[in-house]
Order: sequence, then C-alpha cells, then structure tokens
Amino acid sequence: MSQAAAKPLKYPVSSQLHNEPTLGERLADTVAHQIGSWRFLIIQSTAMSLWVALNVVAVLKSWDPYPFVLLNLLFSVQAAYTGPVLLLSSNRAAQRDRIMAEHDFETNARAEQFIQGLMSELLRNSQATLAIAKHLDIQVEGLDQHGADLEAKVQDVQDQLVEVEDVLAAEAQKDAAAEGDL
Repeated sequence: MSQAAAKPLKYPVSSQLHNEPTLGERLADTVAHQIGSWRFLIIQSTAMSLWVALNVVAVLKSWDPYPFVLLNLLFSVQAAYTGPVLLLSSNRAAQRDRIMAEHDFETNARAEQFIQGLMSELLRNSQATLAIAKHLDIQVEGLDQHGADLEAKVQDVQDQLVEVEDVLAAEAQKDAAAEGDL
C-alpha cells in the first residue's frame, strides 16, 4: 500500500499535484528529461560527427552524400516529435508551478491576516494593562506617552488590516470574474 493511500493528503493542492500522471504525461516528462541532458547532447553530437565522417571518407559507398539530405531529414523528424513533447512537459510544469503559487498566495494571505490579528490583540492587551495600571494609580514613567503610542500603533494595525482585507476581496472578485469568463 502506498503512502498516499495510507495517509490522506492535508491540502487540496497536495492531492492535485500527487494525482497519478497518465502514461503520456510520464512519457513526455521522461523524454523531456533525457533530451535536456548533457548525455543526450554528447551522444547526438557524436552520432552526427560519426555520420558526417563516414559519409565524407566513404567516397564510393556513402549512403548520404555531402549535402546530407538523409541526416537533415532525421533531424527534422526528431524536431517534429521532440518539440511538442517538450511543450507538453513544460505545460505540466507550468501548471504545477501555477497551482503552487496560488496555494502559496492563499497561505501567505491567511498568515498575514492572522499575524495582523495577533498584533492587534497584543496592542489591545497592552492598552488594557496600561489602563489597569493607571486605574490602580501605579506610577509608571511615561505611561501617558506609552498609551498614546499604543493608540497610534493600534490604529496603524487596524488600517493595515483593512487594506489587506480590501486586497483579498479584490483578488477574490478578480478570480470569480476570471472563472466566470471561462
């Protein structure tokens, strides 16, 4: 039994990325990985050099004389097949990257909201502590100045939180509109 079957994935993005690729997708990824390697370049360059050398030296029995039409045909066929395969593989990689970027954005937005909320709560607790200290006539140097500073910080955090909520709402509307266009 595989790990994925034993333990369900926590986030939807994980399940989207861990779906079993089709045979064509696996083949495209394997071919793209091989074509994009130094090993492939060296083997192809060696084969091409050997082809040209054998046809130039074998003047009487050359199977592909000087303009090397057969070699050009082989390269054209190779390009006709490898181009689309590379595009398939890069499209899958781009889709994975897009899904991860969307997930990262959502996670970062939630984390930012959570941190802003924590900061706001911390500042409110500090204000409450100062108010209690003032009520109990505890002499704290600069208590009034510190209270004013906290008031300003709370207002700044609340303003930033409103801006974040506005940005998230605008993004949600843009995403909804984009999905509606599809």
